[in-house]
This record gives sequence, structure tokens and C-alpha cells, in this order.
Amino acid sequence: MNRHQDALHLYAVNPRSTVAQLLIKESVPRYVKEEVIEGTIIGKNHILLPSDRDGYMHLYLYNMNGQMLRKIGGGNYDITHIYGMDENSGDVYYQAAALNPHDRQVFVAHRNGKSERLTDREGVNNAIFSTDYQYFINIWSDYNTPYVFTLCNNKGKTLETLVDNRQLRNKLASYNLGKRETFSFTTSEGVKLDGWMVKPVDFDAAKKYPVILYQYSGPGSQQVMNAWNSGSMGGGGSFEHYLAQQGFIVVCVDGRGTGGRGAEFEKCTYLKLGALESRDQVETALYIASRPYIDKSRIGLWGWSFGGFNTLMSISEGRGVFKAGVAVAPPTDWRYYDSIYTERYMRTPKENPDGYGDNPITRAGKMNAALLICHGTADDNVHPQNTFEYAEALVQADKDFRELYYTNRNHGIRGGNTRNHLLRQIANFFIEHLK
Repeated sequence: MNRHQDALHLYAVNPRSTVAQLLIKESVPRYVKEEVIEGTIIGKNHILLPSDRDGYMHLYLYNMNGQMLRKIGGGNYDITHIYGMDENSGDVYYQAAALNPHDRQVFVAHRNGKSERLTDREGVNNAIFSTDYQYFINIWSDYNTPYVFTLCNNKGKTLETLVDNRQLRNKLASYNLGKRETFSFTTSEGVKLDGWMVKPVDFDAAKKYPVILYQYSGPGSQQVMNAWNSGSMGGGGSFEHYLAQQGFIVVCVDGRGTGGRGAEFEKCTYLKLGALESRDQVETALYIASRPYIDKSRIGLWGWSFGGFNTLMSISEGRGVFKAGVAVAPPTDWRYYDSIYTERYMRTPKENPDGYGDNPITRAGKMNAALLICHGTADDNVHPQNTFEYAEALVQADKDFRELYYTNRNHGIRGGNTRNHLLRQIANFFIEHLK
């Protein structure tokens, strides 16, 4: 891989002579996704390479001399996981967002070019295949149903239900939680975005509700997925349901840069991380505010890691739609982050000074919301320096804010009572400023 990460070369090397033969050169606009390296399978007689060279992530089968034999997947959808290849039959097993960007199904592609869908329920299906590809365990869930594990044969026939989580479903039913509702809208820039919301169980359309937006927004990520683990803390959106019980409507929208919608939608943020992502969260707030049951003067936003970065970018975007924001463990200047991740999307500071120059620190003077910023002092991913420097920028810009540090906690900010404490601070901050 070159440093710009837009060209990947796959070689065969003779260990005795050390002669290297270039087999495959994968070169695409902007950057080669890390899933290409992650997902490449080198078998006994074949190489299976994922690539978004045609605008969507599909699979390309090569022989061991680097000659391409066939393409797997050809529609306007992404193949999202590769389970493996049965080299005897030529069958390739994979997961794809073929029904829509928020759904995942398991497929098999045969040697003759035909593909079959092996799963039959909308939602998110994942699979664990036996080594001979005769059977797989299907793991299925949707927004409102905990994981169900079934044993299937390689034709997709269900042989046995292994775990149905009935006890958990019954327990959740006793809590009288709401359900996530999905929606779509088009921004002022003509971009169609998808999201979900959780309303209070006793929702009254005649009332005006405060809103909390949650997002992550990082490259290739998805929070709007028809899966049990969608939401800030997973678990069927448990934290979102808790906030709804406090009288909030909770909303989540995946903006530009997120995954499941092809290379152009995902890679349009190249060299300008945060610019489009923050614009789309502001557009989300404006759209939500137009609904008759929303109090547009009480909209908050929060996120963790990249979501924290985008929270800070969004509350400093300039249109002033957010009354409060919470940023947990946020990068605040990409110069402080690790080079292999940052340069994949931003190149180097010397090559891209304008992209690096637009960040939460340089936007600090435009920050116009009540802000809580949280960080672990032992964060091994987004180093606390990010928050230290941002806090100093806010002080010099004469901006009031709160900061909360967790001693010796890493990027996950967990251990003992820590996570419970952190989530209570987030909830109470929004209750204080939005209610």
C-alpha cells in the first residue's frame, strides 16, 4: 500500500529466490478502504478481492497468476462482508446491503454467475459458516427484536432455532418501551438522508417536545441500521429509550460519509472531514424542527469519538440550531490523531492545509451551545491532548463550557461504575439545558 492509500499491490514472493511477482494492482479514486485488506481471501487456487472500483463494494475472483475470472455482485449495492469461498464448488458466500442500505442479507454466488439469497427476514443477518460451507449459524435481529440464532444448511433452510432470546423479549415487554420509527428527508443541498427516531411512549402530537440527536458519522460507519445494536449503547436502543422516558424525542441520522450507500456517498468527505458531516446534522435539526410536535428552541446533539468531533463541528457550524451538545472523547485537530487513519481520508497536513485547518479548535469562536465535553485521561485512541487544546481554545474565545475527566479510563470510558456515571451526566446535562 502506498502512503496515500489509493493503490494496493498484491505480490507473490518466492521465499528462496526472493523474486516478487505483482499479481493484482488495486487502484481506486481517493482511497482503498481498509475492508479490502481485511476481506481479501487467498485460497489454494484463487484470490478473492473486494473492491469499490465500479462505485460499490463488489468482489473480484482471480486465479493465482492474477488473472481475473469473474465479478461477484453487480447491482447498486455494497457487499459488506465475505464469509468465504468453497473452492471445490466455486460458491462464494457473502453478506450484502442488497435490499436497502440499512438491511443485510446472506447470499451465495455460484460459479455459473447466479446468486441466491439464503436469508428471508428483513433486518440484519450475519453468518458463521462451517469449514466445509455445508451449514451456517444465522444471527438475525432488527430494530425491535433481540438476536435470534438459527442453524441453516447452505441452501438457506432453517434446521433448528438455537437461541431465540424469548426471555429477554418478555422482560423488555414489561418495560413498556416505544419502538424506533424510520424516516427519510432531503436536505437543502438535495441529499437524501435516512434516520430513525424514538418517541416517548405517551407521545402527544399536540405537545412540543425537546429533541436529542445522536450520531457517529465516521467514514463508512452506520448507525441507521435495522439491527438490535443500533443506537449509542446498543441493546435495542436502551439509552435512547431511557432518554425518551425523560420526555425527549431521540433522533439518529446518517449523513454523508457514512456507509452502505456506495463509494461516492461515503468518500465525498475526502480531504475535508467534518465539513459535510456537520452540515448534514444541522440540516437534520432544521428538518426535525419543521415538525409541529418539535420545540425548535430545544434541540441537542451528542456523539462519541468521531461523533464527538462532529458534535463540536456541528454546534460551531454557524446556523445556531443546537441549544446543547455533549462530546465524548472527541478528536479536535486531525494533526493529533494517528497517521494511517487520518491520512487515508485527509492526506498529510502539508498536502491539505485547508482540510486540517477546519476543525473544532479553529471553529471554537463560533461554538454557540451549552457544552459538556468528557474524556478519559488514559485514552489510548483519541489522546486527551485533543480535549486539552480544545478547552484552551474555548477559554481564549471566552466561551463557557463544562469538562469532565475520568481518571485512568481509556477510550471506552468504562470499568466499575464509570459508564453508569458518564451516561447519567449526559442525560442530566440535556435535562438541565433542554427541559
